[in-house]
Amino acid sequence: MKSKLYQFVKGRIGQFKRIEEACRGVDNIIWVHAASYGEFEEARPVIEAIKRREPRYRFMVTFFSPSGYEHLKDDPIADFVFYLPLDTKRNARRFLDLVRPEMVIVSISDYWLNFLHEIRSRSIPAFLVSARFLPGMAYFKPVGKMYLDAFKTCFTKIIVNDPSSLEVLQNAGLSNISLAGDPRMDRVNAIAAEPWSDALVDKWCQGRKVFVAGSTLPDEDDECIIAAANSNPSDKFLVIPHEQGKAQLQHLISSIKGKTILYTDPGQEPQSAQVLIVDTVGMLSRLYRYGFAAFVGSGFSGESPHSVIEPAAYGVPVSFGPIFGTQMHCAKMIAAGAASAVNDRDDFCRWYAGLKSDSSKLASMSNAALAYCQKQSGVAETIADMILISGK
Repeated sequence: MKSKLYQFVKGRIGQFKRIEEACRGVDNIIWVHAASYGEFEEARPVIEAIKRREPRYRFMVTFFSPSGYEHLKDDPIADFVFYLPLDTKRNARRFLDLVRPEMVIVSISDYWLNFLHEIRSRSIPAFLVSARFLPGMAYFKPVGKMYLDAFKTCFTKIIVNDPSSLEVLQNAGLSNISLAGDPRMDRVNAIAAEPWSDALVDKWCQGRKVFVAGSTLPDEDDECIIAAANSNPSDKFLVIPHEQGKAQLQHLISSIKGKTILYTDPGQEPQSAQVLIVDTVGMLSRLYRYGFAAFVGSGFSGESPHSVIEPAAYGVPVSFGPIFGTQMHCAKMIAAGAASAVNDRDDFCRWYAGLKSDSSKLASMSNAALAYCQKQSGVAETIADMILISGK
């Protein structure tokens, strides 16, 4: 497997020529940019909503990271997929000359000043969707003034997904803002409603619901799962590490007392294993359907837990570490009775044991998780309306 740095550099070599060839003679392009695949997933339902209304549009999607590009390069949601050229004035002018976008959509957090200023100079309508802001961010300090100025002048509309972000931007003097909600809710609800199964996981589960741990980091995340697995040898655990590095996989295998197998090397009788580690990408959001409960990683040493609504969309109670960052759903799901934050592995094991021993608590959290997701559908349609009306 090529390193991310290799992909980052190699993917940009000669790509202006490829962009020119792809866009030659193509009109009605909307350019969508995201830092990563995860951030693009929040823009996906908005793109789908725009396509339903205005099928004439073609979508150019760019990514800063290889993870986004590699995941999406063959996905029919996008007409063209490229790496974002490095942020220089010359590159910004050249890119926009070739693409000639009618509108620009930026998903969540990847802002590049030269591109934003060039977009403004050409009076191209630009929209920031699923924006999340906290008061202590650098944008609201003297060092971030140039970004704050760009937010005020370069974006036609900044569409935030929670009232606190709206308040932060209003206090900073911005008026080009609107509150909509989280468009990814539409995406996770749609995925949860789709029929899907995996033959290997089915064989391993043997019809039982299991505990699912998704996007775990090699920190307290993994230690929580190791402790729970070793304390509950008759229970099955489906683990999907975030990066799937060799050291993390080996640590999990050597630390769990029960039989542990890799998805890519299951052996002849996977059903006899206590723990199945999925060492491949692209299935996590669908694998949560196998769970009676779930843990979502990156809430201990990461910036915030990964997508906690992915398991909740199946009516699966969720747990995660105590660092929420800009993850808007954690506190709301806790308040709704759909999730719990744990402080360490012992706290997690107590939560796990309590859920297993109290069927009424499990049912209550399951119902709360499902209700939380279902009542927040339709956000993507609202955002698509905002973009199409303001972009004319």
